[in-house]
Amino acid sequence: MKTTLSYKQKIEILKDPNTTLKLLKLLATDEDFLVRGGVARNPNTPQKTLELLATDEDFLVRGGVAENPNTPQKTLELLATDEYFYVRRGVAQNPNTPLNLLELLATDDNSYVREAVAQNPNTTEYIQRLVIMTDSLKTVH
Repeated sequence: MKTTLSYKQKIEILKDPNTTLKLLKLLATDEDFLVRGGVARNPNTPQKTLELLATDEDFLVRGGVAENPNTPQKTLELLATDEYFYVRRGVAQNPNTPLNLLELLATDDNSYVREAVAQNPNTTEYIQRLVIMTDSLKTVH
């Protein structure tokens, strides 16, 4: 659905913590990936809208969903195996990512993803060791 708002107006709306759910849902279908990404990162975006944006064609939008603390666990599970490291890193950074996904991402091929796992406040000592071990193995080869 098209709006008559300018790009600048849309971005300003997304910065407003009082943006209505109706407007967030409308902007989630915007043609501009930066607008959709702004919706994905907005903490007030409804979970159903986040689930929709998790399948967006643009990896930056999916990355925004991955970072959003309101993203449902089922959606985080989907995004944890995304082909783009940027999205997987977003899952690793999310403070609500469950331990089983942090453990999975601790052995990711991408060092930025592993670093995000190591920095997640919920990462256990065991998962920290997995990151260190994986880093050691990756630098040997």
